[in-house]
Amino acid sequence: SVGCLTKFYQYNTTSVPGQFVYFSTRHNMVKDVTVVDTNYTEYALALKYKNFNREYMQVALYGRSPRVRMHVMQKFKAFALSRGFPRASILTPPPAENCPPS
Repeated sequence: SVGCLTKFYQYNTTSVPGQFVYFSTRHNMVKDVTVVDTNYTEYALALKYKNFNREYMQVALYGRSPRVRMHVMQKFKAFALSRGFPRASILTPPPAENCPPS
């Protein structure tokens, strides 16, 4: 068991609504992120993009609770497929265990 790892990122607004930048401690660089869809209280569907060494794109689903409703998960998968991600690359890990509520 790996345990619990919590990371906080501050997304800073840009002049374009829905587009943000944040500093990735993992890659030690600023990255772009676009919030594609959100209902503000339950989830946010985001597209991350950066071009360093090679083109990098990631679709992420952020939820405010450990589980999101099925139609939100289906929306996430459909968006990832529409961006060209192979079905096998779309991962939905189980909720982390023994983590304190955020």
